[in-house]
Amino acid sequence: MEKLEFLKKLPIFFSLKDEEIISVLKFFKYYEESFKKNDFIFEIEKKIDKIGIIISGEINIIKEDFWGNRNILNKFKEGEIFGEVFALSKASSNIMAEASQDCKILFLDLKDFSIENKENSKEITKFLSNIFKISLKKNILFTEKLEHISKKSIREKIISYLSTEAQKNKTNSFLIKFDRQELADYLFIERSALSRELSSMKKDGLIDYKKNHFTLIK
Repeated sequence: MEKLEFLKKLPIFFSLKDEEIISVLKFFKYYEESFKKNDFIFEIEKKIDKIGIIISGEINIIKEDFWGNRNILNKFKEGEIFGEVFALSKASSNIMAEASQDCKILFLDLKDFSIENKENSKEITKFLSNIFKISLKKNILFTEKLEHISKKSIREKIISYLSTEAQKNKTNSFLIKFDRQELADYLFIERSALSRELSSMKKDGLIDYKKNHFTLIK
């Protein structure tokens, strides 16, 4: 299979042998689709019956309120998966997945799959175990987001987010995965207010930045 070398390195296929990966892909009737920037991959209130594996590009997971205000829940890049919770639970989507740049997605069709089937093969069992581990890590990331947006002031939200990123990167100088509009949507604040506060923090000697590269200053 053409993409086997790429797929075998991904967490979703951890500990699966080449032939087991091929078996999983065939079992779920995999197929590939390409999307342009700003295309919707999953839409709200639509049933999600497939898992997406990002072959190239990036996507944003978005929630909109009644008035259309966007909140980015997360950004996923090449090699990461999305839609697994909805696909396995057979639930309708309360989020949207949008291509933040041109991307190619490998889909695994779970429409006729039951997680409770006791006859699932050992490779399917290993595959599902990997998905659950990935989902647990995503829950941790979502908890981090809640911590950021629960802060009272815009500065506190920014500090909370940048501090967490510095800890993850184990350095005070790092790249973040969001552009300015995406960061504003992620922290649930206006872009203009975000830009003003970043400028103010830079003037106060707390941070330095150029585009997506930030340095925290003590």
